[in-house]
Amino acid sequence: MISLSIKKRFHSPKRIAESLVENLKIYLVIKPLQKIWGMNYQDARIYELRSLSEGSVGKAYVKLLDQHRLKLIPLFLEHDLKHLILGYGMDSDEELKMQAYLLGNGNYSPFCVGFLSFGLLFPRLWGELYREYQKGKKAPSILNLKLKDCIKADLKALQLHYQSPSNLHCPGA
Repeated sequence: MISLSIKKRFHSPKRIAESLVENLKIYLVIKPLQKIWGMNYQDARIYELRSLSEGSVGKAYVKLLDQHRLKLIPLFLEHDLKHLILGYGMDSDEELKMQAYLLGNGNYSPFCVGFLSFGLLFPRLWGELYREYQKGKKAPSILNLKLKDCIKADLKALQLHYQSPSNLHCPGA
């Protein structure tokens, strides 16, 4: 008897949805913006960030970019800063959780609402997305935080301010 070994080429719906979200983020947003912003801007700002003291927001920010092999994109400065301060990763699940948090925190931009709508593809995350939304509603507003204003600030202090359970306590709850 002859047996054939045929590898399954089918992917789970979960994997397909994750891949869709990742590819949309990378190829429709990140890659085009990286092309637009040349290396002149990149080199000068990266050098400045690398020269900051250990533990500063700026130094941690450049390490985050290095870790994920990202370039410095002016339109994403505050977005990536929020990843750093709020502690969300950069995979599709974590991106969706952060967008839910930001929506709860008052970010009603088309980008936030549009990207979060991809959460419909992840029923397993719906409960977590709702919890992140609630957390964002209770947290101090992070929407106007700018990298240029906190570049030399202590990262841990900012993380404590925005992630502290005492800041997330809902009065009367």
